[in-house]
Amino acid sequence: MFRVCERGVLRISAWDRHRWLVHGFSTRATGDFLEWPGDSEVAGAFGASGFATATLKQVHSHVCVRAVEAWGDRRPVADAVLTDRAGVLVGVRTADCVPVLLADPVTQSVAAIHAGWRGAVAGILPNAVSALAAECGVRVPDLEAAIGPGIGPCCFEVGEDVASRFSQDAVDRGRAKPHVDLGSVLAGQLAAVGVETVHATGECTSCDLDRYFSYRAERGHTGRMLAVAGLRR
Repeated sequence: MFRVCERGVLRISAWDRHRWLVHGFSTRATGDFLEWPGDSEVAGAFGASGFATATLKQVHSHVCVRAVEAWGDRRPVADAVLTDRAGVLVGVRTADCVPVLLADPVTQSVAAIHAGWRGAVAGILPNAVSALAAECGVRVPDLEAAIGPGIGPCCFEVGEDVASRFSQDAVDRGRAKPHVDLGSVLAGQLAAVGVETVHATGECTSCDLDRYFSYRAERGHTGRMLAVAGLRR
């Protein structure tokens, strides 16, 4: 379902049929995006020559913005960004929070979402789906989603204050402290709003430090991955 290209980027094999679509989730092998490189470096890392970027100042919010053009380093405060403009690479950074990409082959529009537990509780993913429908004319059943690598239920130990915010179906209470399955929470939110096609890596960033950066496992001293999507000209 997912494959790693020569740049170390995770790609969704099923999306290879979308010739108009550029997408991917970076890994350690792709590079560290803790400090933002320029547009050409981002485009080069993802094999997206000629693209410019529209990325965000992420704050674990419910806010989704639309990029009608690339804005480079003028990053708005938000946690999801969508576009239907060719040549614009929308993206979010993560290092345990879950990146989600949305693509609609009918309207040829895309979105990138940064979904940590706070964003999941705030509804950032359903908000992004609603924004695509409202601003790009997307029919939700046409949307396809890709849930990228993030901290898994094996490692996402939380306090009761966090665990109580989620459906208990997503909380494992069989250990000393609750563990939350954030990926299943997000998959459930997609299903609830009518997204029928969902691809998920199921990989834990905290478990696989050879491949991914993990804020929790590395105690805050780590890099960042980047997840991007865009439309070819």
